[in-house]
Amino acid sequence: MLYEETLRSKWIIALLVPPVVAMAIGLYVSLSRDQAVTVVPVAMGITVAVVLEVMAIRIQIYEDRILITGYLGFMIRKMVKLNEIEWFAVKEGWTSCNAPLHFTVPAKACVYLKRRRGWDISFSTSRPEELMGVLTSLGVPRGA
Repeated sequence: MLYEETLRSKWIIALLVPPVVAMAIGLYVSLSRDQAVTVVPVAMGITVAVVLEVMAIRIQIYEDRILITGYLGFMIRKMVKLNEIEWFAVKEGWTSCNAPLHFTVPAKACVYLKRRRGWDISFSTSRPEELMGVLTSLGVPRGA
């Protein structure tokens, strides 16, 4: 692996707290009255798993591919072969890329990957200079 970066979004945790607290209270009340409903712990587990998955993205660059995954890696998972990339561009600001597939959390910049076939992809990064150097060294041309 030539490059790895994990970007986390702290405000998503704030969105996780109210539903988890409400579900925990509901689970406690149903258990204390011997009326345990299996839907509550299942819903709580699914909610926590989904929020954990989308609260961070991990970018890994290998010699032949770029892998973008979520925090747990079970829902968000995209692999792009380097030979499929026509060109790449690094833009300032994490919202400045508008590719059809956009993986983002608040960060310093975003990277736009123009593909030869298929949908273009963009993702945010906090280390644009380092990422640009790695992609350039792998022979991926810079574009617009």
